[in-house]
Amino acid sequence: MSIEIAQKVIKEMKIKASEEMTNTYIDERVSYLLPQFEELAPFNLNQRKKGVPNENLIGWERLAAIETKNLKFTYPDERPENEREYGTALRQITALKKALKRATKTELKDNALYNPVNTIIKHFGNALSYQFASYKEKQNTRYRENVTERRQTSNRIEIDLTDSLKYAFNILTDIKNGQDANWLDVSCAIALATGRRMAEIHLSASFEQIDTYTVAFKGQLKGKNRKVKQGDKAVSLRDVIFKIPTLLPAELVCYGLQWLDNKGKRFESTEDPERVNRRFSKTLNEHCKQFDIFPSEERTYHKFRAAYFRTAIVNDSNVDPYDFTDFAKKVLGDDDENTINSYKRYEIKKNSVTRI
Repeated sequence: MSIEIAQKVIKEMKIKASEEMTNTYIDERVSYLLPQFEELAPFNLNQRKKGVPNENLIGWERLAAIETKNLKFTYPDERPENEREYGTALRQITALKKALKRATKTELKDNALYNPVNTIIKHFGNALSYQFASYKEKQNTRYRENVTERRQTSNRIEIDLTDSLKYAFNILTDIKNGQDANWLDVSCAIALATGRRMAEIHLSASFEQIDTYTVAFKGQLKGKNRKVKQGDKAVSLRDVIFKIPTLLPAELVCYGLQWLDNKGKRFESTEDPERVNRRFSKTLNEHCKQFDIFPSEERTYHKFRAAYFRTAIVNDSNVDPYDFTDFAKKVLGDDDENTINSYKRYEIKKNSVTRI
């Protein structure tokens, strides 16, 4: 066995040795639904949809209706009907779709049915989402209204990165000098310095230093299936290289990411990003509350992205602090204007340190 292969095996063992968070509801539903879909797969399209009565098989259309009832019962929304959003149920629908697709890679009895089973999963997922479409629209409408309200001048929040940036700098400097550190601090330091998502830092991201405060980032996850034009080619967003500013020396940021990898705190880039959420999300979201950038009730790992972005704007005199959509697309790779506009809620406090 080569050294590289041995290191990869050891790394995977380290990650698997730590218990990942489980989603019992999803596990149970996958164990029930996947065999149903596999039994339907050999039949024609209409039979897959409507079922095969003489074979005692339920079609995906009715299975989606049954799943809708299960979700509403398991994750009720007690508000009046016209206010219900079923937020938890909507999140579980997304998780169920992903889990079913993952399971087809390893759990099918007949691998020859892989494609038809995935087709059934797609139809089932679309039907299930349709059942909750009105609730999703209410959720989106409320989110847009909240974004509009929060970004009003009277509702803006000043944030000060001074202490957090100094702490992050010291953590990354310590590990660069051979000292030990809490991997949670290292992860948070990189998130603050680069604005990358948790799953990117712990799975897909690669950094290459360009200059003192700039890295080439590859491994964008949100919208990863979207293709963008580069020259005469359409390139998957995940393979696009973004030239991004850093709030800490690029050398330290690159070293920190490699340090996490060496410590077994990164998954292989080919793994499902959901593994990062199951394994690290709870721990990191709890730990990041020690970074006092935001009000205590708003401290989440993802908020490092907002702090980074608002600070990157301050550090670049060419960017309008309240008209930064193009800059966001360039630096964050994000074309969701609602999300981008939500960052207008935050302002960098006068005299705050914005780069070390």
